[in-house]
Amino acid sequence: GLLAWTASHSALTAVLFGDCRTAKPKAAQALASVPDATYAGSAAVLALCGEVNQAQTQADKLAQLYPNDTRFNGIWLPVIRAAIELQRNNPARAIQFLEPATHYEAAADFQPQYLRGLSYLRLGKGAEAAVEFQKIIARKGQADLLVSTLYPFARLGLARALALSGDAAKARRAYEDFFALWKDADADSPILLEAKKEYEKLK
Repeated sequence: GLLAWTASHSALTAVLFGDCRTAKPKAAQALASVPDATYAGSAAVLALCGEVNQAQTQADKLAQLYPNDTRFNGIWLPVIRAAIELQRNNPARAIQFLEPATHYEAAADFQPQYLRGLSYLRLGKGAEAAVEFQKIIARKGQADLLVSTLYPFARLGLARALALSGDAAKARRAYEDFFALWKDADADSPILLEAKKEYEKLK
């Protein structure tokens, strides 16, 4: 229902901002509202906020409910498992878990691409990370709330990927694009402050 969708989207937005205090109850609300695989991504939010056991429990429960659901088994189960492995600092394993999602990414709300991009960043593979973040950026014109939520974070991810690849000039431009998107954000936002420190190092 609408309440579950709103809670699920709020949870994703909050975890992107690093606000797990908000994200965790919203994710739990989405998962408890209706037994619907559509909101399985909220279990990934729990994992990214450190609730690995709870996320695994939800994944197991949904797997029992939807053993033949292509969308769940092809997208959301890999996303949850990847989020768990990221939390455990196993980015290479996270990428392995996301492999099945490559066949369904057009219908995956870009969460597999984003998690794969984060995983490649942690592995120090800037070029591979840039490819994943570009997939999200390329869909800017799509009237999709989840895409618009991930878009600025994909911009920041791209900037970090380019910096990691050693392309300082392109990285600076990518950071500047991110700052332009966040021009109305709180000046003391931790994400913004961190990005500015990274940008200064490229000068």
